[in-house]
Amino acid sequence: MICKEWNKIVIVIFSIVIMILAFTFAIDIKAKELIDESLAQAIVVFGSAKALNAVISLAQGTEVNLPFLTVTIGEILDPINDLIEQFSVVMLASMTSLGIQKILMAIVTSKLYNIILATSLIILNIWLFFRFKKDEKARSLFFKVTIVLIFLRFAIPFMGFVNELAYDNFVKPQYNIEILNQNIIKTKEEVSRVTNETIGQKQESSFFDKVVEKFGSDYYDKKIAEYQNAADSSSEYIVDLITVFIFQTMLLPLAFLFVLYYFIKGIFNIGKD
Repeated sequence: MICKEWNKIVIVIFSIVIMILAFTFAIDIKAKELIDESLAQAIVVFGSAKALNAVISLAQGTEVNLPFLTVTIGEILDPINDLIEQFSVVMLASMTSLGIQKILMAIVTSKLYNIILATSLIILNIWLFFRFKKDEKARSLFFKVTIVLIFLRFAIPFMGFVNELAYDNFVKPQYNIEILNQNIIKTKEEVSRVTNETIGQKQESSFFDKVVEKFGSDYYDKKIAEYQNAADSSSEYIVDLITVFIFQTMLLPLAFLFVLYYFIKGIFNIGKD
């Protein structure tokens, strides 16, 4: 009997703490900031990738008109251009995931949700001390629904902290999004520079210069090497960014949904044979 009374007191104290945390938004403000920062970061990276894609598309149309021969030196950038297109799809999915998380955060931190949660906790605590005839099933169901409401209220903001913790401690040392994005921008500038130099050289070259280029091929080889280096480095950066954003915005939310499914399933299976 004493044990049951203590259990009731613990539940009352727990309910008070839950309502204080819910209505003071003690953890929600920082969690919202983390999601907003991740979304803004994803938009910036997406913009950088599209800018690189535009520069590469221009380079692909760049030609060197040698006597009896026309070479499209931008063809070497075809693989990286395809990779950027695939990366754009990943980034759209990532931004969609972050947008959904932002919506879910707004729902569970809304005034209406907090009122529903507080009402459920109050009714549950009243039900602890005042029982009705044949109320076992209804009481058990109401308890399970309340537990799910509590879980959702704090699990979604908590997911933002888990995401940030995982990134800072396990991902960022090797896959720093800010640095990778800066490298993408530098690659874009390098490709743009090489393309502008190629176009300028083509416009300024005399027939004699073109003959020298044809038989010496030093200029052509140099441009091919510069494009190749840019393609290789940008491919590495983009693959790293794909890895980071899939981990942050897809794998972790999927893991959360997995935990949520089995948590709710476990809660509603309590008491069943």
